[in-house]
Amino acid sequence: MEKVVNNQMVSQSAVTMMLIQMLICLALPIGLAVWVIKRRSHPKKGATKIFFIGMGIFFLFAGILEGPFRGIARQFQHTPWAYALYGALLAGVFEEVGRFLGFKFIQKRIPDKMNDPETPFLYGLGHGGLEMILVGSMTVLSNYLFAMLINSGSIEKVLSQTPASSRSAITAVVKQLMGMSAWTVSLSLLERIMALAVQIALSVVVWLLIVKRKQWFWLLVPIGLHAFIDFPAALTQVGALSVTVEEFLLVGQSLLIVGLVYWLWQRTMRNRQVSD
Repeated sequence: MEKVVNNQMVSQSAVTMMLIQMLICLALPIGLAVWVIKRRSHPKKGATKIFFIGMGIFFLFAGILEGPFRGIARQFQHTPWAYALYGALLAGVFEEVGRFLGFKFIQKRIPDKMNDPETPFLYGLGHGGLEMILVGSMTVLSNYLFAMLINSGSIEKVLSQTPASSRSAITAVVKQLMGMSAWTVSLSLLERIMALAVQIALSVVVWLLIVKRKQWFWLLVPIGLHAFIDFPAALTQVGALSVTVEEFLLVGQSLLIVGLVYWLWQRTMRNRQVSD
């Protein structure tokens, strides 16, 4: 079997950044949730449940129910724009419908918390937090373990014992890791932080739709925003957009969405104070 590594190693700075990313992606959503529950949530009863409801909805709708429909996207792989549009809308529909139902569940089971301004933040930290942990920590853990195998010189032995059907996929990961820098990992961490901010912002939007008793078709707004943010990432998956460009686009899109939602939030809170 042809050698893949040829005495190359993953840079130590990239490995260190992987460890930092894993820790931040695990600690940030949980730490923020604890802070909101202890310092901002009044009453505290039911606040922890909201965080875990957010986690459960993400796991159910994005992790299980959406899965069978992702295979359809393969039909569009040779048409990048169609592939990206389908993938972005698929994620938007499943996650935002799930988010809507999650808030409806909270409204029914924990009605005293539904009008609490901290509720959408706690829900968003649960929904986006599980995504951050799975993508930002668990996926990077896999890369970190491969990096350790590469740097210890053990990867060739692992590849030689890997079935031919899986070898090409692992080889691709190994080559990607050998070209990875601390800057690349830092961009990935920034992407995860921006994604968490967007998940919180979208939770605020859906929460406002329910507490303001808007018609169901307004749910198209968060679905559209979700698809908008996912579209460049889907293009990157089929090689139609570079990872670096996609990362910078994501930061710009995230700041735009978070800024708009913050303005809407501030306006709503001012109106609420006037009416009170």
